[in-house]
Amino acid sequence: MVSVALGCAASGEGGDDSGSSKGGSSGQIELPPGTDPLALLPARIRRLSNAEYQGTVSALLGSAAQGIAQEFVPDSRQSGFTVNAAQRVDPVFAKQVAEASLELSTALEQQLETHAPCADPVASGEACATSFIRSFGEKSYRRPIDEDEISALLAVYRVGIEQGGYAGGIQLVAQAMLQSASFLYHTELGEGGGSVFKLTPYELASSVSYLLQEVPPSAELVQAALRGELDTPERRYAVASSLLTGAARERVVRVVREWLGIDRIAHTAKDSNVYPEFERLRPDMERETGEFLQVLIAERSATVSELLSADWTVASGALARAYGTTGGQDIAEVQVPMRRGILQQAAFLSVFSHAHETAPVLRGVALMKRVACEPVATPVNLDGAVVPPAPDPSKTTRERFAVHSADPKCAACHTQIDAFGFAFEHLDGMGRLRTQDNGKNVDSSSVITGTDFDGQYPDGNALVLAMAESTQVRECFARHVFRAFAGSSEPADAASEDGFVRHWQSVSSAGSGHIPETLLSFISDAAFAFRRAQ
Repeated sequence: MVSVALGCAASGEGGDDSGSSKGGSSGQIELPPGTDPLALLPARIRRLSNAEYQGTVSALLGSAAQGIAQEFVPDSRQSGFTVNAAQRVDPVFAKQVAEASLELSTALEQQLETHAPCADPVASGEACATSFIRSFGEKSYRRPIDEDEISALLAVYRVGIEQGGYAGGIQLVAQAMLQSASFLYHTELGEGGGSVFKLTPYELASSVSYLLQEVPPSAELVQAALRGELDTPERRYAVASSLLTGAARERVVRVVREWLGIDRIAHTAKDSNVYPEFERLRPDMERETGEFLQVLIAERSATVSELLSADWTVASGALARAYGTTGGQDIAEVQVPMRRGILQQAAFLSVFSHAHETAPVLRGVALMKRVACEPVATPVNLDGAVVPPAPDPSKTTRERFAVHSADPKCAACHTQIDAFGFAFEHLDGMGRLRTQDNGKNVDSSSVITGTDFDGQYPDGNALVLAMAESTQVRECFARHVFRAFAGSSEPADAASEDGFVRHWQSVSSAGSGHIPETLLSFISDAAFAFRRAQ
């Protein structure tokens, strides 16, 4: 097994494995009018997320790569998002990548006629290997491969042929490439000089493709970038719009799921004594969010407003019956006027509940931070101790949590947090409607203050209808799209986030919170093609 160094110099200088695609220009870069250089993201490299890794090897090797990243250690996240500029290669991940590269390169070796044909491996093996290195290298590294890299990989090939002939040499080269930092890292280093860099055509093509489809750029997209068709906001918008269709809508689904934390439903567990149906219905809950989002994007308004206020969902018959409505045997669209929007679907409500009961604090914090972008202080920052309300079968959950408002140190934060959470008390820990809690009537009323949707609400249904029309909520979604695509929610990048929000606000669709347009506005921002020095 070949072991290749997986480190990558942050500067992009000094080694071929840095993945650098600098063009060598030393001229000063001129920014588009109105672009603040201080609001640019820094020049950087980032490791591919697991989904991007899977998309990349699938593009290279097809069905032979199916599911190979499923057992990888989970991505480290920022603000819930798996695209993370701070993601690194730890020893466990490095071992998994090495094992995957062996499996993938062995599969490639068995398909030499497809990937590395050679009419006469004995007489022309090295020439054939060079051709393979150029073609497979450009696809793997998402840029042309240079002569020094070719020479280094030919040395690997010569080691491989000693024991396995031509096929063994190609296998060892592919194994080395699939562990290279040039393969594992996406670069945003650019070209130019001074304090500002312009992304190269190869970096632009890769950035657009990975952000919208989680796969490396097609040959057609690379050629479009080389022709300058990704150089202006208008052209990038046109190209990106053509990519955000069909299967690419899965990217929209992932962004929304990670934004709201719904993707955690696959790993959520419940006490089977309290929720005996949960384990059976959990796959249906996970499927519901995906199907709902696909219909919302492809057939409905595709807006944040409808996302939060829809009086319909797409549910299996079993889940529809758990919701208290009529459902058939197969998954289908059903009307749910008493549980509007994605925040009242079972996946969200189950994730933000405890194993044996509801969790007003978890639900409240999730809504404040993820949906309204309201600041939430933590007990640690306030030098306070977290003491959960004691179990008491004679009280409702709301009555038990009243202890928060009785303690002045807790009340400052929990008055607002609990108000958001209490609005959903009519929905139990797996999202079923309920009117009773420990034999008493459930109280889901709440009073919201400090937002642009302040008011008194009888329940979560009324609250989500108000949030669906909120400018604050739509802006919060835009901020999370920035974090999802930029791979960062660090305070150092706050100016970049604010700059994006200003650009998004200038787009005509901002008022409705159109979801695909918000994603496209990140790519059509003038700042997208430029980076500042670290």
